[in-house]
Amino acid sequence: MTLDGHDIPLLAALTAAIVAPLAAALHIGRGGAPADPRQPAILSLVVALVASLTITRFWMSGPEVTLELGQRLGGGYLVHVDGLTAVLLPFVALVELAIVMVAPKRFLDGPATVRILLGAATRLALFATSHPLVLIVAWVATALPIWSSTRATPGGQVAARVYAIIMTMAVASMTVGTLMMIADPPWEAGGGAVGASGGWLVALAVLVRKGIVPFHSWYPALFRGAPMSTALAATVPQIASYTAVRLFFGHADHGDGVGAELIVLSQLALLTATYGAALALVQRDLRGLIGTLAMSQSALVLAGLAGKLPMELNGAFCTWISSGLALTGLGLVGWALESRAGPLSLETPQGRFADAPLLAAFFLLFGLSAIGLPGTLSFVADDLLVSGSLDEQLHAGLLVIAATVLSAIAVMRGWLMVFGGPTNVDGPRHHVLPRERIALTALFATIVLLGLWPAPLVRELERAGSELLGMPVESHGRGAEATGPADHADGSGS
Repeated sequence: MTLDGHDIPLLAALTAAIVAPLAAALHIGRGGAPADPRQPAILSLVVALVASLTITRFWMSGPEVTLELGQRLGGGYLVHVDGLTAVLLPFVALVELAIVMVAPKRFLDGPATVRILLGAATRLALFATSHPLVLIVAWVATALPIWSSTRATPGGQVAARVYAIIMTMAVASMTVGTLMMIADPPWEAGGGAVGASGGWLVALAVLVRKGIVPFHSWYPALFRGAPMSTALAATVPQIASYTAVRLFFGHADHGDGVGAELIVLSQLALLTATYGAALALVQRDLRGLIGTLAMSQSALVLAGLAGKLPMELNGAFCTWISSGLALTGLGLVGWALESRAGPLSLETPQGRFADAPLLAAFFLLFGLSAIGLPGTLSFVADDLLVSGSLDEQLHAGLLVIAATVLSAIAVMRGWLMVFGGPTNVDGPRHHVLPRERIALTALFATIVLLGLWPAPLVRELERAGSELLGMPVESHGRGAEATGPADHADGSGS
C-alpha cells in the first residue's frame, strides 16, 4: 500500500505512541531518575496518550480507510489501523497512565517501572497489528512482564507459577493453531482439516488467556498474588479478545459471518460471566472481589463478539471500553486503600468510610459504572449488548442480565463491607494524594463523558462492527435492525 498525505501523520503518531514508553523504559533501566522513576514514566505515557488521541482524531476526520502496511499473511498485516484500533489505543494508554499515577511508591521502583512501560509499549503495538505471527510474538512479549512482576512480589510465587502454566498453554495453542491456519487457510474454499483444527487450537488459546470456564482460576489468583498494577495490565486490555477479532472475523467461513469457534467461545463466555458474578458475591477479601468481577466483565465482551448484528458487536466493544475503565478505577481505589490500611477483608464491616470518604465515593462510582449506571458509558453498552443478545437468542440476553444483577449485588456488598460498620473516631484520616485524585477523576470523567455524549464512539464502533461483519457501511443504520445504536447516539446516553 502506498502512503498518502493522511497516512503519514497517522503512522508518525502510532510510532510515537509505541516508542515513548520504550524510550522511558530504556532511560530508567540505564539508571536515569533513580530517585523517582514515576516522573519520566508519566511523561512518556502522556505522550503515548496524546499520540493515541491524535490517531483517533486523524482517523475520524479523514476518509476512514483502513491503514494496512507490510506483506499480507493469513489475512493480517504488520500495521493495521482501523476504527477499532483508533478507539483501543487511547483506552490502553489512559489505563496505563492511571496505573502509574496511582501506584504506591514502594511498588514503583526502577525495575517495576521498566516492566510496566515495556508492557505498555507491547500492548500498544499489539493493538496496531493484525499479522498472525506478530500476534504470537506479542502474546509472549505481553505475558513475560506480568510473570516477572508477579514472581518478584513477596508471596507471589504461587500466582506466578499458575500464570506461567496457563500462559504457556495459551501461547503453545496460539502458535501451533496459527501456523496450521496459515498453512491451510480455513477461510479459503480449498481449506481442509488442518486449518480447521488450527482454528480450534486458536480458540482454545483465547479461552485460556481470557480466563473462561474451566480455565478461570488464574484470574482471582493473579489479583491476590500480584501487584494490582500487574493484575490490571494483564486483564483490562483484553488481548485475547483482540486476537479473536483479528483471526476469526473477515475471513471466517469463507468470508461470510462469524466463525464457529467464536460462537462456541461466546456460549462458554456467557456462562463464565454469570458464574464470575456469582463468585464475586462470596469473596472474602477485596482483591478476590475485584478479580472475579474482572473475570465476569471480560467474559461479557467475548460473549458479544459472536453477534451477527452490528448492534451486538457495538455493545461488546463499548463494554470493552466501559468495563475496562471502571475496573481499572475500582482496582486502583482498592490498591490505594490497601497501601494505607493493609489487606481488606469482606467478612466483617471494616468501617473505612470515615478514614477515606473520597475513596469511598470513587469505589461506589466505579463499581456502579461497571454495571450500567445511567449517565455512564456502561449504560449505553449494556443496552446495546442486551438488545443485541435478545434479538439473537433469548438465553444469551437473560444470562447477560443475570450477570449484571449479580455483579451489582456484589459491588454493593463489597462497598458496605469495606466502608460500612463502626468507625474509630480517633483513627487516622487518609487523604487522597493529588496524583491519585487526578488519575481517578480522569478515569471517571471519561466514563461519564462517553456516557453523556456517546455519539462519536458509538458511530465509530458501529462502523467497525459493520466492516467486520462484511456489511455495507453506507446502508447500515437505516434498516430496522440497526436503529438501536443511533437511538443512543443523541448525546443523552439513554
